[in-house]
Amino acid sequence: MKNGTSFTAVIDYNYFINGIWDPYYYRNNKSKNRLDKYVSFSKNFSARFPLSSFKFLPIEYKDIPKGNFIIFSLNRNITDRVNSKYFAVPEDTLLLGTMRAYLGNIIITPKSEWLNHHNLWFPINSEFCEIIPKDELKYFWLIYLKSDSFLHNLPTGSGGTRPRANPDLLSQIPVSVPAYNERKLIDNEIKVFAEKLWKEQVLLNNYIEKLF
Repeated sequence: MKNGTSFTAVIDYNYFINGIWDPYYYRNNKSKNRLDKYVSFSKNFSARFPLSSFKFLPIEYKDIPKGNFIIFSLNRNITDRVNSKYFAVPEDTLLLGTMRAYLGNIIITPKSEWLNHHNLWFPINSEFCEIIPKDELKYFWLIYLKSDSFLHNLPTGSGGTRPRANPDLLSQIPVSVPAYNERKLIDNEIKVFAEKLWKEQVLLNNYIEKLF
């Protein structure tokens, strides 16, 4: 296993909560600087919409490269699957893949203008939850949540061969992040890279499409 941590916790009986057996709950509850101090989680996505409603195909885990990448693959929607319906998220949405979360399937959907469009919505076809930073610094949290130091603290999750991370447990993970001003500086710099990379990808796609 590349990431994720498994362990056994020994706790005082007075701290035990009937029905809660996950050691991560008891480890992370002792921390005063938890992830939920900085972000909240949501799975309240929109209603499902027909695939024909979207400019791009649904986003899946396989579209997200591993490592220090801040953009992902977006494929134009030229399919004839008219009966398929998907949940969707708007531009500039920070998403965390909850299945095998320790693999770091974390993205921000690009701004519409970066793709030469207006008011885009993006269909999703994998298990995601939205992360909503309380400081609104989405690009800082993108790279922080993709960092090895964070991913190695993630619970392996539950669900057999396809374990899923519980947002309630994710919110209790201890974190160590810089002060707001430094986070804001990092966020601004990463956002500049993201805009440039998305715009260059659009130019590359247009060039290749003209060749064939």
